[in-house]
Amino acid sequence: MPDKGREVVELDVPSYQELIRTNDVVVIDISADWCGPCQAFTEVFRDAAGDYDDVVFASIDTDEQVELGAAFNVKTIPTIAVMRAGALIFVHEGALSEQALADVIRQARELDVEQVRRSVVG
Repeated sequence: MPDKGREVVELDVPSYQELIRTNDVVVIDISADWCGPCQAFTEVFRDAAGDYDDVVFASIDTDEQVELGAAFNVKTIPTIAVMRAGALIFVHEGALSEQALADVIRQARELDVEQVRRSVVG
């Protein structure tokens, strides 16, 4: 598993399950290689990955990982998803600016993780 805050993890179904089970905050870029807006956002996403030691950045290629794209109910790419304590807490269709991505990550980190866990279990 790559070091947090260093590189973006390419996800498939088995690695996705392990990643969300073993990490508190996971930010996922759901995109495809042929998508121009996706490529532009991927650059912002990869730059941001180096700024956070406590957040895992991962990507899903919808052409290669159809099952994961369907699991996130992706209708538009890019789609950004944020997991906290194993729960999906944020989904955004379309690219985000560097500042908007930073704000989403800040909010995810500030979220009461016990409340999230209760909502997942309850």
